Amino acid sequence: MKKHVLLTGEPGIGKTTICRKIIEHFMEKENVFGFYTEEVRSSNSRSSRIGFDVISIDGKNCFPLARLSSLCPQAHGPKVSKYTVNLEKFESNMVPLLKNHTSSTSLCVIDEIGKMELFSHRFKAAVANLFESNHVILGTVPIYPLKFVDDLKKRDDVILFSITNSNRDEIIQDLIESIGGILSEMKVVQ
Repeated sequence: MKKHVLLTGEPGIGKTTICRKIIEHFMEKENVFGFYTEEVRSSNSRSSRIGFDVISIDGKNCFPLARLSSLCPQAHGPKVSKYTVNLEKFESNMVPLLKNHTSSTSLCVIDEIGKMELFSHRFKAAVANLFESNHVILGTVPIYPLKFVDDLKKRDDVILFSITNSNRDEIIQDLIESIGGILSEMKVVQ
């Protein structure tokens, strides 16, 4: 049975925006947990990205995932392109959110399962456990190859949607219907 939905596409195509619209739709009807990632822009320029923040679905937790290495030269952590990943904050704040879930079927949003997040072995383990649980996962994954992500994409219980400029607006309703159907079916199985 297909029970997990992964969104892939080029950076900036709108995967996070789609996730937020789906979260908004299901928030009052279902138990939703997890996180989404937002770009952080310089206060003096809208076009200057300085990093990424991770925000819990309930909005109660927000912390830096990565910042431009030039802004934090003393920071220790893995590097991705020009960014330094704050692995310690990610593991101490986000990984517990993925583990604090009920046994009943819920929608777990993981935006994103990408290179920065995958530096955390604890995150990988939490994601692997969630894929084996009774939760329905809506996740975003990069289009480029990463072994852990490629293994998730190949799972028999995963539906992979490629987001493009031409389908990103109309695909939201299809995703809501697919996820709603999966959640209903999962609850009947329990």
